[in-house]
Formats: sequence, structure tokens, C-alpha cells
Amino acid sequence: MTGDLPPCLACLLPATVNVVNHTENGMRVAATVGLLALAALVAGAAFGDPQDPVAARQQLMKTNNAQAKAAFAMIKGTTPYDPKAAAAAMTQIATDMTTFVTLFPAGSGDDPGTYASPDIWTHMDDFKALAAKLQTDATAAATVAPTGVGAFKTAFATVNGDCNACHQKYREQD
Repeated sequence: MTGDLPPCLACLLPATVNVVNHTENGMRVAATVGLLALAALVAGAAFGDPQDPVAARQQLMKTNNAQAKAAFAMIKGTTPYDPKAAAAAMTQIATDMTTFVTLFPAGSGDDPGTYASPDIWTHMDDFKALAAKLQTDATAAATVAPTGVGAFKTAFATVNGDCNACHQKYREQD
């Protein structure tokens, strides 16, 4: 029964243990627990502490900034143009906008670490409309990325304009 286990584990098991059943079930449980733990870690790393919307939205913006920088480097030619990477960057930004607008609950503008303008909470519909426009334009940029750097550059200019428009209205300066 222990012949299927590495020697270091086989010596730890009593001879009466049904290794096949315990190993299969144990591996399923271990794999499930491992995947759940990994998912929790990824979610935490991606969006910070769910109890801290300021940290979560700042992390999301850092992620989007990295995506935009990667796209810009491809457009400038400092890194080779990769249509899959360009599309993935824009898809990430578009996807993040769905979460982003949920990270501004009442009272989260009072945090001294936030750059969010108080105008967000008094003009939430406009703020959400700007995020929706960015989502639409980033999706369009992802769609044209496979056609070449020229089309992507044009589409990315619109995405960059969307970011700047929102930051001018709703981001307080450092």
C-alpha cells in the first residue's frame, strides 16, 4: 500500500492505514483548501483589505497604472508591441472599472490617505459615467489591439484621455 508514496511519507504511516483512500481524499481536500487559500491571497493582493476601501481602490489604481505604462511603452516602442499583452492590459482596466466604482462607500472620503475628491460623493452619477466610459473605451482598445500598434495607439489615446478627465475632476493633487 505504501509503495505509491515517496519513501519519506511511507515510513510515517502505520501498515493498517488504507493509503489509497486517504491519499486520494486527502489530496482532494488539500487541493481544494490550497486553491481556496490561493484565491483569497490573490483577491487580497489585488484589492487590498476588503474592510479598507481606500487601500483597495489605491491598489486597483496602481494595477491600472502599471497596465497603462506597459501599453504606453509598447506604443513608444521602448518594448516590442505585443497585441496579446496590449489587449490584456486594456481588458484588465475595463474589468477593474466594475469593481472600482463600488469602492467609494459613504464616509470613505474622510480617510487622510485618500486622494479622492469629496466631489465624487456629491456627483456619483457623473463619476460612474466616467468609469463606464473608460470601461467601454478600454474594451474597444482591447478589441483593436490585434490589428496593430497604429490602431491600438489611437484607441489607447482615448483611454488615456478618459483617465485624465476623471483625475482632473475627482482626484485631489498630492
